[in-house]
Amino acid sequence: MVALVFCGDLKYCPYINRYIERLENANVDYKVYFWNRSKFDLQLSDHYVYYDEASELTNGKLQKLLDFVRFRKWLIHELKVNRYEKIIALSTLTGVILGRFLYKKKGQYVFDIRDYSYEHIKPFFAIEKKVIKNSAFTAISSGGFKEFLPEHAYIIAHNFNRNDIQEGAKFEKTEGTINFVWNGVVRYFEFQRYYLDALKNDPRFNIIFHGDGPELDLYKAYCSENGFTNVLFTGSYNNADKALLLKNAHILNNCYGYTQNAGNKLKYAVSNRFYDGMIYHIPQLVEPEGFKPAWAKAGGLGVAFPPNEDFAEKLYDYYQNIESESFDKACSRELDRVIDEDNKYINKIDEFIIQ
Repeated sequence: MVALVFCGDLKYCPYINRYIERLENANVDYKVYFWNRSKFDLQLSDHYVYYDEASELTNGKLQKLLDFVRFRKWLIHELKVNRYEKIIALSTLTGVILGRFLYKKKGQYVFDIRDYSYEHIKPFFAIEKKVIKNSAFTAISSGGFKEFLPEHAYIIAHNFNRNDIQEGAKFEKTEGTINFVWNGVVRYFEFQRYYLDALKNDPRFNIIFHGDGPELDLYKAYCSENGFTNVLFTGSYNNADKALLLKNAHILNNCYGYTQNAGNKLKYAVSNRFYDGMIYHIPQLVEPEGFKPAWAKAGGLGVAFPPNEDFAEKLYDYYQNIESESFDKACSRELDRVIDEDNKYINKIDEFIIQ
């Protein structure tokens, strides 16, 4: 029996599905423990057990700490009573709040890290280091995480969906207006507005946003108030329609901000949209700093230009100078590398399950 554990709302842990897929494929019984922190109305199978106490994100630090202490007490009680042979700890915070309970079970748990967390806090980092050291394996979603995590033989767990892979995808350069496309949750307005201003009513570009989010109305109001005529908002979409939406994308807008403003969460991470670029063979513009632009440049997948006064000219020239065959080879090469690393990740999960 395997316990999968996440210290938050399950909707924020889509990567749990890879583990569940492998467990079910091996016919291994499991339970999922999580915190229904937002008090969602849930309709789940008997595989799922949750701590059903609300904890507002707007709560003060002390209240949040007390909420986490209560969740931890509940979680450890459940794990002890049910005597699980193996545990999969999903997210840094999950691993750290379990702390000693986990690292005493050397080799009997997996630790999965998806973001920069509180590694700048020494006691937090010390616990995390022990959890990593004693795990059967620790997965990270970006090679950039090696810069702030302790030295270890990490397994890369890329944030992409293999079902999205398109056989025979090719880059096809448009001779008309270039569609500069954002797909996903619409946010990062304070940074994105500089790109909007740089491309405002430029007849060479259409600026398209597929998706919705907490800042969509802010974007719409800004564009309306400032007379934009080359911006289109298409609203929310089903992920099954993503390939169709991106069919007419010529450059992906994959820019989230400067690291001095967004912090280390941006500096080391790789976005899902980065994989869209290599899967669908679409060149992308990424933010000027961090691990993602370093990979985009080294892999030949895209460029990073700050949104200054000559940005439109640089972006236009970059697109016009793309050599189709070379770009297609770059996308295929990098995607092959991602798939190879993903296969190793799957194999590690399977080995852990059947040991």
